[in-house]
Amino acid sequence: MKSFKSYFYALIVLTIISFSFVRTQQMDIYREIARSQQQIMTVYKYLLTEYIHELDVTELTTRIIDSMLSNFDPYTEYYQEEDLEDLSLKTEGEFSGVGLEIYMYEDQLTVVSPIEGSPASRSGIYTGDAIMNIDGEPTSGLELKDATSKIRGKAGTEVILTIKKPNSGEVQDYSIIRDVITIKDIPFYGMVNDNVGYLRITNFSVNTANETKDALISLMQNGASNVIIDLRDNPGGLLSSSLDLLDLILPKNLELVSTKGRAGKSIKNYKTLNNALIPDTINMAVLINGASASASEIVAGVLQDYDRAIVLGSQSFGKGLVQTVIGINQETALKITNSKYYIPSGRSLQKREFIDDELIANSSVVADTLFQTKAGRTVIGGGGIGPDVIVKDEGSYPLAASILRSRGYFKFVQENNNQYSSIDEVLADEELMVKFKTFIEKNDISGYVDGQEDLKLAKEKLSKKEEKNLFINNAFSVIEKQIEKTQSTMFEDEKEIIQRMVHGEFAFYYNGYEGRYNIYLKDDTVVQKAIEIFADESQYLSILSNTESTEVASLNN
Repeated sequence: MKSFKSYFYALIVLTIISFSFVRTQQMDIYREIARSQQQIMTVYKYLLTEYIHELDVTELTTRIIDSMLSNFDPYTEYYQEEDLEDLSLKTEGEFSGVGLEIYMYEDQLTVVSPIEGSPASRSGIYTGDAIMNIDGEPTSGLELKDATSKIRGKAGTEVILTIKKPNSGEVQDYSIIRDVITIKDIPFYGMVNDNVGYLRITNFSVNTANETKDALISLMQNGASNVIIDLRDNPGGLLSSSLDLLDLILPKNLELVSTKGRAGKSIKNYKTLNNALIPDTINMAVLINGASASASEIVAGVLQDYDRAIVLGSQSFGKGLVQTVIGINQETALKITNSKYYIPSGRSLQKREFIDDELIANSSVVADTLFQTKAGRTVIGGGGIGPDVIVKDEGSYPLAASILRSRGYFKFVQENNNQYSSIDEVLADEELMVKFKTFIEKNDISGYVDGQEDLKLAKEKLSKKEEKNLFINNAFSVIEKQIEKTQSTMFEDEKEIIQRMVHGEFAFYYNGYEGRYNIYLKDDTVVQKAIEIFADESQYLSILSNTESTEVASLNN
């Protein structure tokens, strides 16, 4: 009995000591925070009160915070009021307005596209229309973000847009009642052949799961025994939306994702909650590339871990960090990274380097190792999702990319759509590419050649010192002529891809996203590779059970 009492008292003493130790550690941390805060506030106070010029307090505060956060991962951000509105739009998938995608074309506010079914589209506003005034105020000189803010507003209120039609030049006022506009995360889904269905997901918001469910049901009703989910260039979004999507595909009560915070401490685990909508007899493919991130990688990675879908394309981005938004006041907030995602095989999606090691109190990191899928296939963690079938695009298209960046395809369609009445007439025009080549030459659009920018900088530096050196000037002239020669051959070298982009832009003008995707998918090498694999059941099953190597398909567009 005595020994029991001694043990009991010793246990109490140890508990008190342990609690006191933890408490002391916490107090030390809080004292350190207080000292650091005092240092920062003292510097801040003297800058505002003693600096030679009177400073803008709000601007200084924002810059100091931005500078501080620049030392962390790019997803830890300081949000001001307009940033919070953009975040809300991306995650909630809706806003109040008239439903227009707009941009500045030659200093003129121009409609890129009205959202289908929106107040703007019902009012008769079309692609290429110029917005001259918003509620009587000229748009000339207006910043794009300011124009967007003026057009948006509370649902049920009126906005008057003065529209100039591109071909006729007719100017007319359109009185439009704002409404809640829902942004579609799936701009297109449909059958690419008799048994393969395709759906394109561009973002993960609260709408994604329901849109995906409707799309999958439609595809299955139309005879799809194979389904392609295209997540290329999808930057992610809500974790909950990616989990809801997986809930449609995988059986009930399967582990999906876990999040772990400091020192690998488990924060939350997520499982499927319902029985799958899609029967496991339907074969699946997921398409990814270097711009597929976050929620996109979770969907691709989880389906890969359970061997439920083949993954095609190129290595994904590698964004496996979890953020939470902390309100600072009514106008500002801090989005801060507080954990990492881990998928069923145990691997992290995150690239290893995302913060300077010197900032971390304990920088000892256990390196990711090899992991295995349910079927025993080897997969690698710590750098995004590696596809089962790598589809290498050997092509490089500097001119096509330059035309896209300068919105050349859009501008060409706006200037020439009055020559055609349908996409069929565009496709039948044998002189179309001759016209387009003339257009890009007239608008001085050229492709980038590797080293071109370095040459420009070198010429600027040396010309100041060696302005009259004929040898250097002649050398630059020879190189510049070679660049021009290379650029002159780009159109023929890239003609096929440029023509597809031109056709796609015309198709979008006449038939929206459906028209554009119907053009693009015919020559999409990754889509065509997925269709090829679906056509050979043994190849499909072989990829999902292959424990040795990744297949590589080298294709040209």
